[in-house]
Amino acid sequence: MTKRSYIRVLSYISFLLFIIAVSSIMTASSLKSYKTELEVSYRQSLAELAECLDNVDTDISKSLVSSSYGEIYDLSRDLFAQCSTAKNAMSRLPIEQLKLSNAYKFLSQCSDYAQYIGTKIDKGEAISSEEHKNLKALLRYAQKFSDQVDEMVSATNSGAMITENEIRSSGEINTTPLSNSFSSGAKVFEDFPTLLYDGPYSDQVLNKSSQLIKSADVKTRDECRQIFADALGVSVNNVSYETDDKSRIPCYTFKCGRYTGLITKQGGYIKEILYSGKIQNKNISAQNACNLAVKALERLGYKNMKVCYYDIKDNACTVNCAYTKNGAYYYPDLIKVGISMNDGELLSLDAKTFLTNHTERQPKKAKLTAEQAQKKLSIFLKVNDVKMCVIPKESGKEVQCYEYTCESKDTGEKVLVYLNCDTGEEEDILIMIESQNGVLVK
Repeated sequence: MTKRSYIRVLSYISFLLFIIAVSSIMTASSLKSYKTELEVSYRQSLAELAECLDNVDTDISKSLVSSSYGEIYDLSRDLFAQCSTAKNAMSRLPIEQLKLSNAYKFLSQCSDYAQYIGTKIDKGEAISSEEHKNLKALLRYAQKFSDQVDEMVSATNSGAMITENEIRSSGEINTTPLSNSFSSGAKVFEDFPTLLYDGPYSDQVLNKSSQLIKSADVKTRDECRQIFADALGVSVNNVSYETDDKSRIPCYTFKCGRYTGLITKQGGYIKEILYSGKIQNKNISAQNACNLAVKALERLGYKNMKVCYYDIKDNACTVNCAYTKNGAYYYPDLIKVGISMNDGELLSLDAKTFLTNHTERQPKKAKLTAEQAQKKLSIFLKVNDVKMCVIPKESGKEVQCYEYTCESKDTGEKVLVYLNCDTGEEEDILIMIESQNGVLVK
């Protein structure tokens, strides 16, 4: 072989090696990109599964304490939809690696039983003791399943990779057949979204104009600036105008240090106060923070407000208060107040719900006493307290109810049941969640 031929062969080999190297790098890059996309897809599916299982848990818990055929029917079809969505989410996961081999069986049973209960209620038939027992069994498995998936979500949030087989549950779901009488002919329902509340109707701002704002006098920008300064207890010279807020309730927006305030152009009501700083210490109790929240509202012109529930996070206590009149709680008129657990100072305020819904309502005499209405509660509930209230419905109407604070005889969970004061019919059920950080409901 001549020298020229030898050089040519080396050149060809070098070029071929170069092509192979580039191809390998591109393939590795493509594989890495695909793996990243696959990991994101897995995590989204896992998060969706966790959310559905939480909703399944909630629906079954409510079914156990409900005495209303209409409510149970709605819960059963929502339960069916949640199980179907959960199975779809699981189908997109590496099921064997996640050790959920029996989970599909459980969700299928739960879905079938939801159809069965819904069909039975639709025919006007009551739930038997055996069927109530089956619901209790479903709840136990739902809670166990939900806890295991929550473990996996926590692991991924801490950096574990599903594609690297780093996600494990603490055990398998081992379900047993609950009933051989599942209905197979129930119609397929579409998804019905479940609304999760951090308190009784706290974030439900009805799509309607505010009568309170409409009837109020228009304030100047300077007047609103002074209102914000007085709210913070500072000189008006420390407050600067930022912009106009042109949302459904028009406001002027002001800044003062770490505080931002929105004051309504009509009426000069404090719609929102926001604080951007962090609270480093915790020196006061939750009860003290709740009392300070009510006092702060009264000082800001929001009178007759009482604490409903609260939540502590990052050394700040967010207190939800409802307007009260003649002993009745008006849950459409809620205000959220943030109090520093360090020194008790006002941190935040959100009065959008109150400003949207508040109006002077005419008192209404109930046709039923609390004792008479209570007879329509589920026999599986123990009543601890009762009070009069008004709740909003999705239709925009308000309903006067008795609010019964109860405890489930089956699970020990605390629940709020709302019975219509005139008919005794069940209007809504909320499950209370109590922890060291507060009292919430869903």
